[in-house]
Amino acid sequence: MPRASITVVVPAYQAGHTIERTVRSVFGQPHVDTRVIVVVDDTGEETRSAAQSIADTRLSVIVNEANLGAQKSRNRGLALVETDYVMFLDGDDFVMGDLFRGLLDAVENGADVAFGPWLRYNEAAPSAELRRERYSSAEDLLDRWLVRRRWTPPCAVLWRTDFLRSIGGWDEAVRRNQDGEIVCRAALAGARLAHSDRGCGVYVQHDSPLRISANRSTFGDLIDVAESLLRRPSDAVPDEKRARIIGEYFYWLADSAFRRGDMAQGRRALQRSLSLGGKGAHLAPVPKLGAAVFGLEGYRKAVAWLTPRR
Repeated sequence: MPRASITVVVPAYQAGHTIERTVRSVFGQPHVDTRVIVVVDDTGEETRSAAQSIADTRLSVIVNEANLGAQKSRNRGLALVETDYVMFLDGDDFVMGDLFRGLLDAVENGADVAFGPWLRYNEAAPSAELRRERYSSAEDLLDRWLVRRRWTPPCAVLWRTDFLRSIGGWDEAVRRNQDGEIVCRAALAGARLAHSDRGCGVYVQHDSPLRISANRSTFGDLIDVAESLLRRPSDAVPDEKRARIIGEYFYWLADSAFRRGDMAQGRRALQRSLSLGGKGAHLAPVPKLGAAVFGLEGYRKAVAWLTPRR
């Protein structure tokens, strides 16, 4: 029986010092045939030169003529995939152990997407934390991913290529929580889910002005993504249950905005949460009590006023 093949698409932006580690980790996966498509998404020479210096016939390097962003780069790579399965790695993430073999064994039983273990590695600390998430249904995935923040990064997610294309690939308009949007959209489309406990993907975190999550101007995208998930037709999650989950997610977004001092976005998210019946069930006991007594905005203002400034 021929070995199954996986293509890994890597959007690479200013990743000259990490791209070789990423690519080599893929080619080092045991018992799986692998291919890599690196989509260089910056106009400098470092990333392109580093990628093209890797002498391996399984590697293809594409260079964007201008910075297109991660989503368009992922879709550009996806269009060239010829294997049945595909994964997406950022230019600084990598994989370890027999992650691919475990994911393939899981997804080959008829699933559309498989989730594996992942290691959250903080280069600044440094620190590492191994996580395993299991989603029992589309409803459970939405609740755990959006409300309980129990997500899985792309470096531990394997897709059936045909299914991913059938739902339109990556949404190129999304700037924030891109991996959450596509996974939740897949769940609402009825994706069959699978899980593996073998190996791990390494999700590298570091302080950088390039991080989208550090850009406050993209916070509104999180609200827009939630609205799109609420409107999307789905037989996988009943409308009432979906509204409850996304209402709680809006409450979390409001709390996050208030804690950062972004009152306008916080009020916008809170108003939407209340309209959907969100109650902040995910909050710890003290914030939950404070929000019940003073209102979420008032409680966060009081906490900010009482917190000593450095």
